[in-house]
Amino acid sequence: MFRHAVPTTVLIVALTSALAGCGDPEGTLSQAREYAKQPGNQIAEHARTAMHDLDTVHVEGDVLDPQGTKITVDLDVSAEDSCVGKVSIGDGEISLRSIAGSAWYQGDEAFWKSIAPAKGEGERIAKRVGKKWVKLEGEMASLRAFCSIDSLTAQMVPAEAEAQAIGPAMAADGPSVRLDVTHGDTESRTYVLAAEPHRIVKWTQGSAGELTFSDFDKEFRVEEPAPDEVFDLAELEK
Repeated sequence: MFRHAVPTTVLIVALTSALAGCGDPEGTLSQAREYAKQPGNQIAEHARTAMHDLDTVHVEGDVLDPQGTKITVDLDVSAEDSCVGKVSIGDGEISLRSIAGSAWYQGDEAFWKSIAPAKGEGERIAKRVGKKWVKLEGEMASLRAFCSIDSLTAQMVPAEAEAQAIGPAMAADGPSVRLDVTHGDTESRTYVLAAEPHRIVKWTQGSAGELTFSDFDKEFRVEEPAPDEVFDLAELEK
């Protein structure tokens, strides 16, 4: 997840290098070399603009939270801060839905055991909640950072950060430019498509995990759970 900014969102990505697809109409390595000659801060601004202009994006990969817990995300995210998909936290997994300012999750038994480690407590909660959805509140609410394209972008290429263009690289979506981004004590790498629109396709920081960005502007649907499908955790105290 993003350290120094959003507690549960220090994002990390590893770039896959390959020369296949150099003739892709969306860009070539030579184009990436030329684009890499531009100032890094200018490329970062192009990336911020392109990501802000997106309607949707798919985010997938592994990250670590500040406590070192592995979090795996597989989410469709919209510009309206809606999202749908899966998030694994440690050994457990939740389904996540966010729409119109509200969010819910549906956890498996391993998830409930991880947040209620007292003997038998996780099993008890899992049995009471069953397959119902739970309102995303409290510490869990920080997961909403994954459901905002602008929030994710701001963590990868902060406006106040310094970005240096290192050179061309190949990403799954085509030739890109590697940016080394420094924000305070945090150093990261952001990969920006050389062809317009200059979207971010990958982001790396140390060895905390991996995320990729794909399926740009691919439509998806999110449905709010019906009232009888939602469980109020306050019921556990009764």
